[in-house]
Amino acid sequence: MKNRYSVLVLVPIAFLVLMAAKHKDSDLLNGAEDNSQEMIHQGREVFRFDTFGDQAFWGGQLKLHQTINKLTPKNALTLGLKVDAEALQTSVVDAIKKGKVNLDDPAVTRLLIKNNAVLGVVGFFDTNSKLQSVGLTCGLCHSTVDDSVAPGIGHRIDGLANRDLNVGAIIAAAPNIDPIEDLLELGNASITTPQVRQVLNS
Repeated sequence: MKNRYSVLVLVPIAFLVLMAAKHKDSDLLNGAEDNSQEMIHQGREVFRFDTFGDQAFWGGQLKLHQTINKLTPKNALTLGLKVDAEALQTSVVDAIKKGKVNLDDPAVTRLLIKNNAVLGVVGFFDTNSKLQSVGLTCGLCHSTVDDSVAPGIGHRIDGLANRDLNVGAIIAAAPNIDPIEDLLELGNASITTPQVRQVLNS
């Protein structure tokens, strides 16, 4: 009985597979390909740009956006943040290569974030293009670039670890690290906030 049931199930499936192979432009095959491509696209968008609401922590609690509002591109690159050249206009990429972009201007950092060019960093801006909050995505730690434009700037490579990222220094730069101390349960320890920042920077 079991074998008979298996045959009844497998024969129609085998027939569909043979038909799809015979007619490569069939609706069945195209539908599967289109669906898989759409799923890949959706997964890539989630990986690159979905914060899963963590801006409530990084922006709402640590106030990291306040630091980023004053952060220069040069300092951002020093912290190990990466810039996706493909998110920039060709003229901007050419200007960076020629040294004509002011990497000491925090406004450039905000512009890069606004254009989704800083891997793993999603900004929430006010009408004056100032950051009001910031969230982080999977791509912050799990994407890098090929440095084809400049060190830390190039074509993004998803799935490779960003081994240059200085997570400790980034957290230490946040105006409010009380939530970090709470997570580490340091409330009863005789450790000061400056000491915590020193450890993070180490």
